[in-house]
Amino acid sequence: MVEAVEAGWQRLSPWSVVFLFVRGVLQFVRENVPVLLGAGAGVAVIERIGATEVLLGLAALLLVAALLSLVYYRRFRFRLDDDVLLVQKGLFERTELKLSAGRIQHISLEQPAYMRPFDIVRFSAATPGGVTTELELPGIRRGLAESLRQALSSGRSLAEQGSAAAGTPSAEVVFRLGARGLTLHGLASNSVYLLAAFLAPVLQPLERLARQHLDTLGDSVWVRMVVEAPWLAGSAILAGLIALLMLVSVVVAWLRFHGFTLVTDGDRYVQRSGLLNRQEQVLSARKLQSVEWVQTALGRLLGRGYLVCRQYGGLPRAADHAGHSFLIPGLAVTEGPALARAFWPPLALEGAYARVHPRYRRAMAVRFGLALLVIVGVVAASAAQPWWLLAAVAVPPLAWGLGHLRWLAVGWRVQHDYAFIRTGLLGRRTSAFPLANAQAVRVQQSWFQRRWGVATLQITLASGPERLPWIDHAEASALANRTLLHVEAPPGDHAVQSGRE
Repeated sequence: MVEAVEAGWQRLSPWSVVFLFVRGVLQFVRENVPVLLGAGAGVAVIERIGATEVLLGLAALLLVAALLSLVYYRRFRFRLDDDVLLVQKGLFERTELKLSAGRIQHISLEQPAYMRPFDIVRFSAATPGGVTTELELPGIRRGLAESLRQALSSGRSLAEQGSAAAGTPSAEVVFRLGARGLTLHGLASNSVYLLAAFLAPVLQPLERLARQHLDTLGDSVWVRMVVEAPWLAGSAILAGLIALLMLVSVVVAWLRFHGFTLVTDGDRYVQRSGLLNRQEQVLSARKLQSVEWVQTALGRLLGRGYLVCRQYGGLPRAADHAGHSFLIPGLAVTEGPALARAFWPPLALEGAYARVHPRYRRAMAVRFGLALLVIVGVVAASAAQPWWLLAAVAVPPLAWGLGHLRWLAVGWRVQHDYAFIRTGLLGRRTSAFPLANAQAVRVQQSWFQRRWGVATLQITLASGPERLPWIDHAEASALANRTLLHVEAPPGDHAVQSGRE
């Protein structure tokens, strides 16, 4: 197998036609069926031309999809040339992709449930440039996929990888997630907030629909409870909705992280997880830029959090739960900082953090107050009820309380040439990184900040910017100079500088 890959072109597994067909059909359904069935258009079409004709049309479309999948499979080929992976593909127009091992940021192996009987996986790789996958092998044997992953991660050819396999130590398990931690992660994760935001626009139409059909339900117990105690009924419905959201969040966590295992493989970390869609992700220790310890508001109550490891070209923080984030879920309060030290031994997330200037609390209170006043105005205008404007009386104390919580959450410190920046409101997010990983440093001052002698320090890493707001200007300048000193110094001098300090 090794000689065949390096000597000539390789094709996908013949069973990949099934994967290509299923993926194409699902993509067509997602993009077109909601439009075809919208406003009763699908029913009108069936009534006009008949159900038999519709079924024949669907069968014809499936046949075309199968033929296109077969053609795509026959025109797809790849090979590994030293440390460069070449892919030629195309349906009507042939394209060639080249991806160097040194430029690879993220490698992922996925195996949906319908691919397991054939023992094939989806191999994908991306460079630091973008968020989406740049190279994909949609159906290759697992053994070949693991060999490609090892070769591209280490920068060695498959032949060298195979010869060195005998002397390579076995993988060591660093962390394994149990059922309790998996359930608590589902309860504490951001999925609850995302599901609530997704369902928020649906609540008002559902309420309007319920009022229209309230009279048709008759004199039942539920109707009497709604009429006699609307606040109690509303509280019960809200509690039921929250319980449903938490249940869905737990189910999503089990589907995504079931069987989560983190192992070391040389200088790489490999995580494996997934119930229906099994996935493997690789983290290169050489490309690690920052480690983040995250606790949501519910996570702080439950004593749970998760780690996010960011490499070159890291994804936005909103994408922590996306497939390309190297995320370690379900960690207890003591497990998170301990596991962070497995990546960088000097990393100590525990300890005291210096707070930013107290004026930051006032600035955040003003921002929260303006946002709350806008919300009150929009609600009053949409409901056509001027008495909603009375809620503006509660805005100043609420805004001040939120500003105070924000000020309490933000903190920072520098220890052993590592910077620690903590942010949040009700939750906490602590980002830690070596000062030597900085790509750019910027000290910013607004008019108000100049007046109070404070500044905002922005340290840009290869994974994205890290901001430290409203600290003393002298401290910001000193930290900026210290960061630049580590960046400009030769790699061997960092330890010497650390010892002198």
